[in-house]
Order: sequence, then C-alpha cells, then structure tokens
Amino acid sequence: MILRVLFFLILSVSTASAAPILYFSDIVNGPKSGLGDGLGEGAIVTIWGVGLGSSQSTSKVYVKDSTATAREVAYTYTWCNADGGTSGGGPSDLYTTHGMQEISFSIPTASADGAGKIYVVVGEETSNELDFYVRSTGTIRFVKTGGTDSGVGSWSSPWSTVAYAIRGNTAGAGDVVYVASDITDNARVYYGGTAQLDGSANSHVALVSYPGNLYTIVSNTNAGISNYYTQNDWWVFSKLRIKAYSGTIGSSANGRTIACEHTQPDGIEANGQSGAIGCTAGEYNARGTNSCDNLKVLGNYIHDYGGQTTSNKEHATYFSLRNDYSAVAPEVGWNRLEDNGARFGIHIYDEHECGEFTGNFDVHDNWIENQVGASINIGTQTACDTNVLGFRGTIRAFNNIIVNSGQYSPVSTVGHGVMLYGQKNYMDVKIYNNTFYGYGHASNSSNDVFVIWDQAGSVNDFEGTCDLNNNIFFDTAGYVYIPATYQRAPDNFGNNLWYSSAVSPPSLPAWDSAALNTDPLFTSAATGVFTLQTGSDAIAAGTDLSAVVNHDFFGITRAAPLDLGAVKYGSAAPVIPPETHQTLFGGSGQAGYNGAGQTIFQ
Repeated sequence: MILRVLFFLILSVSTASAAPILYFSDIVNGPKSGLGDGLGEGAIVTIWGVGLGSSQSTSKVYVKDSTATAREVAYTYTWCNADGGTSGGGPSDLYTTHGMQEISFSIPTASADGAGKIYVVVGEETSNELDFYVRSTGTIRFVKTGGTDSGVGSWSSPWSTVAYAIRGNTAGAGDVVYVASDITDNARVYYGGTAQLDGSANSHVALVSYPGNLYTIVSNTNAGISNYYTQNDWWVFSKLRIKAYSGTIGSSANGRTIACEHTQPDGIEANGQSGAIGCTAGEYNARGTNSCDNLKVLGNYIHDYGGQTTSNKEHATYFSLRNDYSAVAPEVGWNRLEDNGARFGIHIYDEHECGEFTGNFDVHDNWIENQVGASINIGTQTACDTNVLGFRGTIRAFNNIIVNSGQYSPVSTVGHGVMLYGQKNYMDVKIYNNTFYGYGHASNSSNDVFVIWDQAGSVNDFEGTCDLNNNIFFDTAGYVYIPATYQRAPDNFGNNLWYSSAVSPPSLPAWDSAALNTDPLFTSAATGVFTLQTGSDAIAAGTDLSAVVNHDFFGITRAAPLDLGAVKYGSAAPVIPPETHQTLFGGSGQAGYNGAGQTIFQ
C-alpha cells in the first residue's frame, strides 16, 4: 500500500516556476450582493490550485470585472490546504495526492456585471485567471439549524431543511443556497422537486457548504442527491459529503459537481446500477433527459465505495448516453479515487441505441488507487444494436496517476489498468502521458495493465481507434503487460516505457518491442512520489503532445521534448509517508476471496 505524510519535497533540480496555479472554482457565476452574513458582500466562491500557500499571509485574491477593473475580494473566509477539512476547508482531500490548496472568498459588490476573471497574487507572483460571471440577479439563500422553512431563506431568516431549499418552487434560477450549519440528512434529497428548475449559462443554481460548515447526506437504501426525473439542468454541487447506497450525486446537464466527498454509508456496501458520480441521457423519461451534456466533475474525493458484495453494475463513476443523443462531452479532472470496491474507476459505457459525445471527453490529472476492475474502462456490451452509428466521440486520458489497478472482487476477477472493448464502440481513444504503477491481484484469474479487446464476431470486439503515447507502465508483481489472447495493437503508439521490478519481468508487447524497458527512476514510488530522478531514461523521451498535454499532474507547463508519464522532470511533488493504510476493504487482505466470478463487462 502507498503510505503518506503531508509535506512537500521541492527537488533540488527543480525547473518549475514558483507562480501560483489555479485549476478550477466551484461556482462560475453568482450575485454580487445580498450575502448578509456580516462579513462578505456577494456570492462566496471557492477556488482550488497549487502554489497558493497553506495560509493567506500577505497574499490576495482579486476579481477583475467586465470593465477590466481589478478589485480585492470583499472578504476571505478560508485560505488553507485542501486536506479534507483538517485545515478548515471542504471535505475533498486533494492535498494528499495533488498538493492542492483552496481559498473561499466573497465577490465585491462594486464589481461590474458581466464576464470577469479571478486571480491570486502570492508574494510577487500572479496566477493564471479563472472565468467568473458577475451578476445582479439571483438570490443568496441559507439553510441553518434553527431556521424555519416558512422563512425567506436569508442569513437572518434561514430555511431549516435542504429538501425545502432546493425544490423547484422554492429556489430560483441564479440562486446560490449555502448550508451554514453542520447538518446531516438521513435520506435521499431531490432537487427540482415537482416543479422543473433550470438555471442557464450565466445563471446556475447551486448548493454549497458555507465555509467552516459541512452538509452531509447518509442514504442507507438509495441515492444521495437525485435530479428529480433528471429534468433540472445547470446545477452546481460543491463541498458536500454524501454517503449513499447507490449513487451519491445525480448530475444535471451543464452542471458541476465540485470537490465533494463521495463514499458509502458506514457498514453498508454500495450496490445497484449506477456510479458514485455519473450521467446518462434519454432512457428513463418520455420527455427525454440528458445529464451528461457538458458536465464538469472536478476535484472530487471518491473513496471506499463498494466492496465484495457489490454488483457488477455499480461503479465508482459511470458516464453513459443510452440513446442516439449528441451530448457535449463531460470533463473529469483532478479527482481522487481511492480504495473503491465498485468495479471500474472511470467507466464510460453505452449499449442499445448508443449516442455521441461531441468535443473532447477529457479524463485528466486524476489519482486512481486500489481500484477493483479497470481504472479506465471504455466499452459497449450489446453492440449498440439499434444504432448503426455506434458509440462515438473522442476520449483523451492524460496526466493520470494510476496505482494498484485491477484489484479483486467476486464480480471482477480479471485485473486491468485500461480496457477498451465493444462492437460498434467507435470511440477514438487517446492515452497520453499517464503513469501506471502496480496492477492486478493474486486472486484474479488473470492480470494485465492494458488491453484492446480483439475478438471478431464477439460483442466484446473493439471497433474504435486508440493512440498510446508517452506513458509509463510499471509492473510490481511479475504480471504480463497485455493478455496473451484477444488483444490487438493500438492504431498509433510509441514513446512508452514498460518496466518490471519483479524477479521475472514480463516481455514487452510484441507491437511495442522497441519501447524503453528501463527503470524510470521514480523518486519514491513506495511513498507515492512519481517524479523522475536525474538519469531517468523517461526524461525528454516523449513525442510532442504539448498541444494536448500542456501541463503535468502538478500543473507545471510542459514543452517539447516531453518527459514520459504524468509528472515531468523537475516538478514539485508531494512526499507521502507514514500514515498506515488498511488493506483494500479493510481486514487482513483478500487472499481468501475466490469465487466463480461473473461477466467482466457491462
């Protein structure tokens, strides 16, 4: 198991800039007034990034409004490491793996309406900018212990329940609802209710934990937060903790699920036919539904979701169209997936009347550790048999760090790092600059790190295309890199490194026999540090993919010639020792689990 301690090692050879880097924010538009908490003025925004510092000191946040006038924010609530709330931030621990900090602040009322920017100045260094749309419309609402649902939802007259606050006849388009007490609901909560409530491009509807407080849902028999009939679009969920039996947060089209913690209820293993986070389109409602369109899933902490009794249809994430629908591709970035027993980490799957993702479906900068089944799984099962066009789009997986993929469960007895499969699966998959360290489990019937399923006439036969470039594959147990049968070469490949630290290292894939086969010289893989040491053959060994992979896992700019793997040479990296982890699913290990196993697909 990877052991961790929270501090940073700046390599003596570092060439990285000291400038702070912003990754994403929770809300991207909001009212500039009406907060009423006696501290700030407008909507409270949280931003995440690196190089921001663990406290504010003399650093400042600015809003540059539509007139290009920069104003210091009205009030700064938190400035801390994004360590899961230990330092006062939200529940998503992104510091341990990504080294992130988070800052929460209020928009100044003097800001002009319209499209603006947010940036940070740390010392004498100015960060990049994030978009933010300032508006005079929309109402800031509050839910607090001791409030009443007959109130107006203000700071001084708050509502008492989230269920009341986010139903369609209560909240309105452009409203931001902050939960300003530590509140736990012990049942599923619907948003939208019996009345449909959509936001719009510059007027989202949001549910957010107020700085220093945490909204928790514990749903022992169902989902956590559900989109009522999946008809409500443009919703944002941020800094919530959801423990649910079957799906934690139901997404909305053009929505954002940002920096939430997702897991299963204590003592109950997740089950059903969903993902902790995911989306679908079209099959559940005669009006037609689509929760995948332009969905952003950023900075979430998904952990301990599923176990040995979990169905083969429950997954850590689940992205599917399920009808002949054209959806703007989601983005899945900067998430931390760890110790998940629900099969498949990033699961992109379709069947029957399959649809199309337009634009690039980017899966990037994710940390995936101890995942049952493939960490990245892209497939179809029933051959998209009612749509001759098949499952279509471009998926780009880059800068992901994947550790100990392909763990065992009774419904997933074959271990993979990446798996591509399915007739009429015409996806164009690009796998660039990822680091795979360790894969497989002794209880599996077979183990490998990469497979494109090739079985003519079978519903599993992959008919799409794949590029495989600039990756590092590191075996720790003597398992093969690719299976001996039912596999084919990528359509374009090169500049990869395949290495084994086991006694009997496996042979390189025949189709990549000219690849590097030397130790990449990670700084400390055993403690989760995948930076490259001086002398590594992975340095400057990549093909130029900087048009896509223009930064590394820690946000540092890449330029040709690219290094291999998710972390470039000279990047700053977290060093993560002495915290004791339990074995996956707790207890003393998994060697006693065997069982016949069920189909590995779907």
